[in-house]
Amino acid sequence: MPQSTRLFSERLNHCLDDTDAPPSARERAAILSKMIDIPKQLAWSLVEGQQFPDSEILQKIANEFEVDPKWLSGEK
Repeated sequence: MPQSTRLFSERLNHCLDDTDAPPSARERAAILSKMIDIPKQLAWSLVEGQQFPDSEILQKIANEFEVDPKWLSGEK
């Protein structure tokens, strides 16, 4: 897994921790899926660090959690 994908996943999970999301990746994926209106499989891939989001989804996630997309992506 590329470093940027791993860092994104860690930061996404940190944001989910701040919302008191349950520790289960499946439940986190369901929450993320509903939050930003994406398929659960994609949400699971993002939570688990299997996939890096495209710029549109990255921005949606950043907006939802009120964080800088560059921080979320690991650019900062």
